[in-house]
Amino acid sequence: MDEVYVSEVIFFFNEAATTETAIKDVINILSRNRRSSLVIIEHNEPVGIVTERDLVAIMEDMLNDVVCDHLCIDKFMTSPTITIESHMTLKEAVKISINKNIRHLPVVDKDNKLIGLLTQPNMLIGLS
Repeated sequence: MDEVYVSEVIFFFNEAATTETAIKDVINILSRNRRSSLVIIEHNEPVGIVTERDLVAIMEDMLNDVVCDHLCIDKFMTSPTITIESHMTLKEAVKISINKNIRHLPVVDKDNKLIGLLTQPNMLIGLS
């Protein structure tokens, strides 16, 4: 079996958020695009990621009467985010995912600029 590279299976997207994006806007983006995560960027470089796990924490705070409407997503995102480069093999990326117990890996170019996202479903497709 030939080596599969991250660049062959990543999800390319045209939407991200910044650290100043309101939580409700992040949730709208996720819902509208039917995604389970959203990369948070500054100057087109990933600085964090918001996943379903983070949304559960947000919901817990809301249920505990913490007002979140005016808070920015940087209070809830996972940061720093672990990134990978598109020239890595899928096998290398899967190892990182398993070792770090994460399901979403932002993919960056040689200048650390965000170009895509590798998710568990993409990993499975690439390995099959």
